[in-house]
Amino acid sequence: MATVNDGRARYESGGAEEKPRKRPFRPAFVLLQLNISADGVLASLMTPEMNEEPQSVSQEAGRNNSTGGSYEGANSISISASTGVSELQQMCKQKTFTWSKIQHPTTMENLPDDALVNIFIRLLAKQVAQMRSVSKSWNAFLSHPSFIKSHLHHSINNKDRLLLVFYNETSSSDPEPFTVHPCRSPYPEPTNFIKLPAVNPKSGHTTSSIRVIGSVHGLICSRYGYDVIQIWNHSISTVSTLPPHYIPSSDHSYEIYFRFGFDPKTEDYKVVKIIGLTGTLPHIVEEWLQVEVYSMKRGSWEFVSQRLPSHVIMLINCDVVCVDGHGGYLHWHAFILDQEEELETIVAFDLGSETFREIRFPDSVLDSKRSNALGGLGGKLCVMSWYEEDDVCEVWVMDEYGVTESWAKHYVMSHLHLPSGVGYGFTSHNEVLIVDDDFRIVLYDPTARKAKILDKFCHGNDSMEKFVEYIDSLIWVAPPMREMVNGA
Repeated sequence: MATVNDGRARYESGGAEEKPRKRPFRPAFVLLQLNISADGVLASLMTPEMNEEPQSVSQEAGRNNSTGGSYEGANSISISASTGVSELQQMCKQKTFTWSKIQHPTTMENLPDDALVNIFIRLLAKQVAQMRSVSKSWNAFLSHPSFIKSHLHHSINNKDRLLLVFYNETSSSDPEPFTVHPCRSPYPEPTNFIKLPAVNPKSGHTTSSIRVIGSVHGLICSRYGYDVIQIWNHSISTVSTLPPHYIPSSDHSYEIYFRFGFDPKTEDYKVVKIIGLTGTLPHIVEEWLQVEVYSMKRGSWEFVSQRLPSHVIMLINCDVVCVDGHGGYLHWHAFILDQEEELETIVAFDLGSETFREIRFPDSVLDSKRSNALGGLGGKLCVMSWYEEDDVCEVWVMDEYGVTESWAKHYVMSHLHLPSGVGYGFTSHNEVLIVDDDFRIVLYDPTARKAKILDKFCHGNDSMEKFVEYIDSLIWVAPPMREMVNGA
């Protein structure tokens, strides 16, 4: 008679012969509970040895589960499998196995690391977070920086994307300060999919007044007014409220510019704050104050030695599509005063050395009749430039960062190619993000000259402030203060 110790089910005497009783199959019981497809994941689990008997429940998932009982009382399971799936996949779909059908187990514990990574990176961040509680070894494995990077890379390249549109004002008919737009149809309705971080009522702010600063690797940096700044991960419902920072007194007129980015050299996420004192002319800065940088690793603000160059008189916050700050640099579209003449330039901030530099626009776009907007295309700095009269847009890309001579014209787009509407910039998948005349989001591929219209409508062009690409991420927000998002 088999025993629990050798991984086989107990047999019950049934007269002349012993009959096996049915027991739940749980070599990957957490995967089954988490509503994932059987095709890709279970195929990774099958080996020549998996044709007779599965591992016992007590030997699986941290060896802390009971060895008997029925699986019917567990959390609901939903596994979609294509026609013609194997017998193993069909039995997984039925959630119950007869022990005589499977004799030799291959457990999750025995799979090589690369196979485990291939399985786990396909799970949502919240599901991975739940699986960390299975055992100490799984917690160590799923919390390792290399796995978190692999999971992030898979999420960034996932085609089943969501776009978040944040608005600078809300109405009674559309009380939420953002809308969610699936890039694939059909897509499960993202009801309550994104939860905004809570704000202290004593601050005098409400969630409807949220303003997004930037987004990198699934982290969103936002503010309420100038005094409350938060970094939050919507995937795992965590938020860090930054410590207080310097704000000039009300005796001065000033402009405050925030940016959020990632330094790949130190693997640190930083918030940069620039304050400019203005005079009689609105938005024209007469004096730049010392720059403050918040480091998520340090959990504190620090002043940097270099100030913004004095001949810079204006910064423009027009990065509507959040793609800046991924490669270790932040960028502002700026104006400088050169011999009483206002000229356009690009101000760049190196997140590693925490220093400023100027980058010239392509000479061809420096025309007072042109409108220029900074962006990113294929991980490189780009400029969208157009004459509004003839509706032609040129896209220039800096092929070698910091080298002015490397600007090259990559695309020329006109109304003959583009859907009618307003273009806001490029997404991380190299599509032009357009809002058409009916307030629908259009993703336009300039290489294939094809447009994809998303189903859901926006509130309207005038109130749109930021477009954020939803990235499922395991990156945890660091000290000083960890909090849970309301309703998580």
